[in-house]
Amino acid sequence: MFVDKVRVEGVPSGYLAALPAVRSLSDAPLTLTRPVTVFTGENGAGKSTLVEALAVAAGANPEGGSRNAQFTTSVDPVSKLSQHIVLTRSRNARDVFFLRGETYSGLARYYEGLPGDPLAGMAKLSHGQGLMHLARERFGAGALLFLDEPEDGLSVLAQLELLGILWHLADRGSQIIMSTHSPVLLGIPGAQLLEVGARGIAPTAFEESEAVRAWEEFITDPVGTASFLVKP
Repeated sequence: MFVDKVRVEGVPSGYLAALPAVRSLSDAPLTLTRPVTVFTGENGAGKSTLVEALAVAAGANPEGGSRNAQFTTSVDPVSKLSQHIVLTRSRNARDVFFLRGETYSGLARYYEGLPGDPLAGMAKLSHGQGLMHLARERFGAGALLFLDEPEDGLSVLAQLELLGILWHLADRGSQIIMSTHSPVLLGIPGAQLLEVGARGIAPTAFEESEAVRAWEEFITDPVGTASFLVKP
């Protein structure tokens, strides 16, 4: 473990102050108890904004990559939440890496411009293939990894493989802090699961998380669920 506790210091301005994740951390610090921490919950609760801010506070490039990566794209500007984030660390990681779903293509182009780098061929792969190549070739033991919805572009089988990769990385001394809507990635054995909702950040169990309950409802009765949803 590298990061043990997270808190928000000072009151962020604008839309940040209204995000449930930010309000929760303003009220009380969050203690990270496992090598893998997974944030889940509905869109708009602040999961991705929080993971981005944690990555930036740890020194990663705001749009993805390591502490040494330097690139920007035309996506929405990075929020100022990282300026209010305070990380309590037991020790510093030798390697920090941030995978941000929104800027994957920019990250791939960045590595394409680094001849000889193991990731230089990412831009020639499909989104899903490139993500898995990144996970296999770049993520390593003893690293601090921030992943924002890494399931984007991945098949269910690829998500299952990623689950295994992340578990083994944590077992080899890495710490992973991730946001996801994927029931598969919520199933990483031993992970600390946190649901971000209207009332803030709260611990959840796998079977009680909204993402898992929604999928279970659909899989149990796909025809009935679909018929209900398309009613005029």
